[in-house]
This record gives sequence, C-alpha cells and structure tokens, in this order.
Amino acid sequence: MRAMKIFLMLGALSCSAGAMATSVEQSCLDYGKKMMKNNPDMVALLKQAKIDSSSVIIERFEGKVGKQPVSTEVTAKINSAQEKLGAIFCLVNNDSPLYFHYFSVEE
Repeated sequence: MRAMKIFLMLGALSCSAGAMATSVEQSCLDYGKKMMKNNPDMVALLKQAKIDSSSVIIERFEGKVGKQPVSTEVTAKINSAQEKLGAIFCLVNNDSPLYFHYFSVEE
C-alpha cells in the first residue's frame, strides 16, 4: 500500500511538471514579446498571436553565429482569431531564445 502511495505521488509530480513545460516555439514567442516591449504596436500584435502548430519547424544542430553557440532554429506561422499575422523566426541555445524576428504577411 505504501509503495502505491509513493507511485501515485511520483506520477502526480511528473504530470504537473509536464503541464508547466513550455514548448520551444512558445518560448520564442514569449521572448519576442519581451524584446519588442518598446514597440506598443508590435506587443499588441504578438499578444494576440497563436502559433499554428502544424507550421512549426524545429531544426537542431550544433554551430555558432559569430561566437555565440546556437543549437536550434525555430520557425512558425502565427495567427490571431481574425487573421493570419505572419511568421516568427528564432535562434535558441539550450532552450533559451537568443534571437527573435517577426515576418509580417506582406513580407
């Protein structure tokens, strides 16, 4: 019985940790919101953005941009409830975004 309680507690902990995990593409979008904080129009646009999960491309590699190590490149389309907004591009190292760029639909 005691073993069952321990097993259930461990299962609950692992489920709650998984629920709190953020995808790399969502981390990139969140990073972009922080980077654009001085541009109110861009912040408003990114706040309404939802990532199109079918468009996410994650490429893993080991390399450098200049002297900065980069291990992941992320691209994804973003939409709002009303319209297509564009796409995001992000460079990541060890699950920490380093660079963010937004491409509007017109570009």
